[in-house]
Amino acid sequence: MRRVFFTLFLLSMLLFFGCSPDETSSTEDMEAGQVELTEDDEQADETLALVDIEQNIEWAEEAIFYQVFVRSFYDGSGDGIGDFKGLKEQIPYFVELGVDALWLMPINKASSYHGYDVEDYYDIEPDLGSMADFAAFLEEAHENNIKVILDFVVNHTSINHEWFQTALADQESEYHDYYIWDDHETYQGQESNEQGWHEIDGRIYSGHYNNDMPDLNYRNPAVREEVKAIASFWINKGVDGFRLDGAPEIDEDEKQTIEWWREFNAHVKSENPEAFIVGENWFHTIDGIRPYYSAMESSFNFVLTEDILDFTNGVTMDLVEEVNGMREQYLRFSNARGQDFIIDATMIGNHDLDRVVSRFDGDREKAKLAASVLMTLPGTPFIYYGEELGQEGQRPDDNRREPFSWYKEAKGPGMTVMNDRFFHSSAYTHPNDGISLEEQKGVAGSVYEHYKKLIAIRKDHPMLFTGNYETIDTEFGLYGYTVHDEDSDYQLTMIHNQRNEERTVKASENELEELLTGAAYSSGDDITLPPYHSIILKSAKHTIPVEEVVAEIPDLDYSVTFQVTVPEETPVDDDIYLVGEFNQWDPEDEQYILNQVDDYVYEITIDGKAFSMIQYKITRGDWDSREQNSAGEDLIGERQTENRIYQFSNNEHVEEVVIESWADQ
Repeated sequence: MRRVFFTLFLLSMLLFFGCSPDETSSTEDMEAGQVELTEDDEQADETLALVDIEQNIEWAEEAIFYQVFVRSFYDGSGDGIGDFKGLKEQIPYFVELGVDALWLMPINKASSYHGYDVEDYYDIEPDLGSMADFAAFLEEAHENNIKVILDFVVNHTSINHEWFQTALADQESEYHDYYIWDDHETYQGQESNEQGWHEIDGRIYSGHYNNDMPDLNYRNPAVREEVKAIASFWINKGVDGFRLDGAPEIDEDEKQTIEWWREFNAHVKSENPEAFIVGENWFHTIDGIRPYYSAMESSFNFVLTEDILDFTNGVTMDLVEEVNGMREQYLRFSNARGQDFIIDATMIGNHDLDRVVSRFDGDREKAKLAASVLMTLPGTPFIYYGEELGQEGQRPDDNRREPFSWYKEAKGPGMTVMNDRFFHSSAYTHPNDGISLEEQKGVAGSVYEHYKKLIAIRKDHPMLFTGNYETIDTEFGLYGYTVHDEDSDYQLTMIHNQRNEERTVKASENELEELLTGAAYSSGDDITLPPYHSIILKSAKHTIPVEEVVAEIPDLDYSVTFQVTVPEETPVDDDIYLVGEFNQWDPEDEQYILNQVDDYVYEITIDGKAFSMIQYKITRGDWDSREQNSAGEDLIGERQTENRIYQFSNNEHVEEVVIESWADQ
């Protein structure tokens, strides 16, 4: 009798059908759901047969992905808009850089410049070219051994999609139940509310993201079949997989959401066993991410993204311990796919985040350090276009997606422009700023050459994708770890300098090769790490090539005084509150009320561990009276970020904060 082995698949069945685990099972065993099912237990439904579908997605384990916003990358037709002709023309760029796969942001016909409000899932956005242009690009990519995955935006459609317009016009239409409606009598013309409900022509509908993007109803089997047909259409065109936009937002019931993605993944694999699925499961803890590994082989690791950026800013943490722990938990949830591995999609930036250099206030050495960390930790790394140049960009969103900087003069053949489809003008693409490819290519120490070298090292040493990682002891401010695998007779050791000061380590083995510079070292040699630099040492297996030093982590409390200047129209009787991670974002925590020290000036002093970091905001006692910028947006501070950030790097520091406006004024 044929047998099938599941892990979390059992857990999903427990959740859906109310089964109970064997009394002898431990908590961990119940989480893993390891159980043997016989042929009699199998069900014909595609949703329940995912483990029986052939899956050959190992190629993605050792791939380096590159995220492209087509509109902003390269113009092949001469109209200033990036397109597929331009992408095809720049295949040699991707080959030279060393990437293996491209993730294309939405390419379907859409209402807006960004494409996340799809009007037609079976057609190309005309600005980007024709279906024939896309096919020619795809063929050229494949001929150069570059795979292509598409942004799959099916949590919602455009408000202008034929389905939604038909549903609005005719409540008896088959498309009415394609969407989620509410029976409130009226919202008095309000565009939206906090629950994501919107009103048009007296009809109330769900739109999680905004009123232009009505949510699809996945409790309607017709919607599921329609979406699977869309996936089949593009797989038959030759695409190599999908990035699932807003994957957790499919249904308010997470079990229903995961069940759908399991059904979808089974369908995709039945069409092409090598098609790769990666989910945009945007959670701030791994507890949120891990259940999705029961339905898909890969998920973006937003937790690790923030950890790498905090680490680069000097926060003390054991990244390897964290990554190993994440992987162990993700694996518990993976066997429901019929696979005993996971593909951790790692990154330090994407189209929804401020660009890496901007997050480091223009410090490109820090950006290079973050790249070094990303490229020497396990997982499948994703590079956001322009990141390899150190391009800048921050909110609003379209300024995070500005033209790829090809030329010193910021203009020339193929250079794109931000036309009137964008909401804002270009703010970070300037001539002679040192950022362009023309200014960096072949220049030692440039961000571009650093990325190119890191990519080459990673591809030459596959252990960096899936090897065995261990932390080594280094002095405070340095961080080191080793990696090896069963197939190699050597190991790699990485050491990163988190501080803005030169550090040295002493070699303890002979015949050491430093891969970033090509330098050779022998036992007793001093190896210098400039500020925010890294070394990658190749040595004999199971050795520690540098003298280990037990870090003396300062157990110091540093204090900071936040001196807050509020707008003159601030009600004089209102208390001003400091709100942040330190008090679970409680907007009316009385122990964090500021003291008034002058007209419109308030202060509070708090303590924190040396080199720790906090996020915070200022309120007047509730979130309705939170601080905003002068334009009424939830963007604050000089960098116009969602939260303010402070690192305890100096004791008794005074941090001046200016509130531009309040949300209720």
